[in-house]
Amino acid sequence: MSIFSVKNLECIRRDKVLFQGLDFMLEDGDLLQIDGINGSGKSTLLQLCVGLIRATTGTIFWNAENIIDCRYQFQSNISYIGHADGIKADLTVQENITLMHSLSGSPAAVDYPSILKLIGVAGTEKVFVKRLSAGQRRRIGLARLFMTPAKLWLLDEPFNTLDKYGKTIIEQLIVQHCATGGMVIFAAHQLLEMADYTLQHIHLGHH
Repeated sequence: MSIFSVKNLECIRRDKVLFQGLDFMLEDGDLLQIDGINGSGKSTLLQLCVGLIRATTGTIFWNAENIIDCRYQFQSNISYIGHADGIKADLTVQENITLMHSLSGSPAAVDYPSILKLIGVAGTEKVFVKRLSAGQRRRIGLARLFMTPAKLWLLDEPFNTLDKYGKTIIEQLIVQHCATGGMVIFAAHQLLEMADYTLQHIHLGHH
């Protein structure tokens, strides 16, 4: 059993309190959505959870240990995908996937065609990314989730630019990850429902 928890978290940016007194906890199988308008602190909260920035007040724990004190263990158990796709338009899909795998540092072999099939872009290996739609590029960016066996996924606007088909694919992958013992925190503008899966919810900003 893994536990990710946040205690009394506060964040102030440019003299603005984005959130304060924030507490939540995830265990194996838990799914949490953070929603709110632009500027409410969704991306900031995800970056805090990853350890990219420090909170004004509060502590973030992985298995009851401050993530600052167990950085290597924590980082090896998470996969973070920010708002940007993080792919190179002048490379082919396969070249991008290969690069993602190389940067992940994982020694395990990766079945690229299976990953592309999972994310709904099978047969695009030789296509240059610049020729893909925005939704297809977003799905290619999300392919890095399958480069390492991370327990906790942290996703910033994973459904951005996706059509209904693409959104359904990513929803299914998230639910499947949680159903097999993973944990997911994702940010989105609007509150979502996801395939009858129990969804925890944090709203940032004013209602």
